[in-house]
Amino acid sequence: MTQYRFVTRDRVGKWYATLAEAQRQANRIGAGFTDALGRFIAYRGTVLEMRELGPA
Repeated sequence: MTQYRFVTRDRVGKWYATLAEAQRQANRIGAGFTDALGRFIAYRGTVLEMRELGPA
C-alpha cells in the first residue's frame, strides 16, 4: 500500500492512504491548494513524498 504526504520547507504533513486525501489536507500546512477546476496546485518548493508499506 502506498502512502502520501506533502512537505514544505517549514512543515511536514501526515501520511495519508490516498493522494486525493493528502492533496485535500495540503492546504493546512501551506503546501498547495485546489483550483476552481478541482486540480491540485502545489506551491513552489513543495515536495510530494511516497512510501510503500508492506503486508501487515
